[in-house]
Amino acid sequence: MLGFVVDYVGGPKKSPIINLSDNCNNVDNCDEAALDIKFCQSKGIKVLISVGGAVGPYHKQTWDPDLFAWWMWNKFLAGTDKTVSRPFGNIILDGVDYDPELVDGVGYDRHIDTLRTLFKTHYPPRQFLITAAPQCPDLDYYPKNAAYNILHPAPKYDAYPDMVFVQFYNNACAAANHITKKVTNFNFDVWDRWSQERTNGRTKIYLGVLGKNNHMDTGYVGYEKLTVILDDIRRSKNFGGVMFWDAGYVYANPVPYLRGLNLGQATARYLKQLTVGPARTAAAFDTINVAFKNYGIPVLVPINPNSDNFLSPIVPCAGQSFMLLRSVSCKVLAESFGAPPDVVDSHLEELGMDGDDPINPGSRICLNPFGDTVKIGYVYNATFGDESNFLEFYQVSQNFTQLK
Repeated sequence: MLGFVVDYVGGPKKSPIINLSDNCNNVDNCDEAALDIKFCQSKGIKVLISVGGAVGPYHKQTWDPDLFAWWMWNKFLAGTDKTVSRPFGNIILDGVDYDPELVDGVGYDRHIDTLRTLFKTHYPPRQFLITAAPQCPDLDYYPKNAAYNILHPAPKYDAYPDMVFVQFYNNACAAANHITKKVTNFNFDVWDRWSQERTNGRTKIYLGVLGKNNHMDTGYVGYEKLTVILDDIRRSKNFGGVMFWDAGYVYANPVPYLRGLNLGQATARYLKQLTVGPARTAAAFDTINVAFKNYGIPVLVPINPNSDNFLSPIVPCAGQSFMLLRSVSCKVLAESFGAPPDVVDSHLEELGMDGDDPINPGSRICLNPFGDTVKIGYVYNATFGDESNFLEFYQVSQNFTQLK
């Protein structure tokens, strides 16, 4: 996401002006940024230009929705008017993101509808995206909420976004307020219903979170808490993924127990893990079923990280990765490795979880050396919840080690 178009009419002939901060000193010729865009697009990454932002002349400007659409099409997208200067040369961006803040929303729905009409003139046909970055309370009307007009366009306009990168921070509805199985101010479910009822599921909802704790924003959630939230919301048909604000924050935020992966990389791996499904997960052996029913203890098998028989991503683990064959509760799993009950309860409460929440079969568990014993380093909770979903056997080592 490139940000931002901060001036809607300040250029020649009422053309828009961009501000890429220190990433471009000449707003009419951003040649270095163009090379970066070309590289990203060559890797299949969509690159969009964002309109609005927290600051900029647009806050006090009057603008024409159709003219602004024409300029955006010709200046940044696939327009062919040779008289228009293009900051990124012949690079064609993949769409437009809308983040107008503290202004009224008049004209945005018509503007987006006009832009979509221009999309249809491109040959051969190409997908151009319309996205928005509202704050989590923006489904409700309040003064100077421009996002409301984008989220509730007039019926005659084709203006619903393809995706919304909802900012679940800096507000009471932030992701930090999520608690598993409890009603809280965290309102992803409200956005989910809006997508289903208003757009018939056309609009995908992205969980927008902070890339790092900082002094300017509130509501940061760490990696462990984020995975708990993802376990809850991933079942939504309208869930699109995770958005981080911003790239600089997330690259500078390593997850210490995941071998130096930053928060973005770790989250991407977790999302991939959530989508691999049960197609190659192990079947539970009858003898293990009996042992589990009799004793209710975790049944684990070691994973060889170099084996091709396991679906990637393998859990990053400083010790040994294992796979859970039968569902157990969080509390049982933790206490099985010597964690005091009060410590377990306190930690789970911080994450907004209950001790009876299940760790599903197929989950990856990292066990790290700890003196003469081992301790749980991390758990990747699998996406399915009962053993009937196991379809294939994993090839596992025949030498099981008793853990103490």
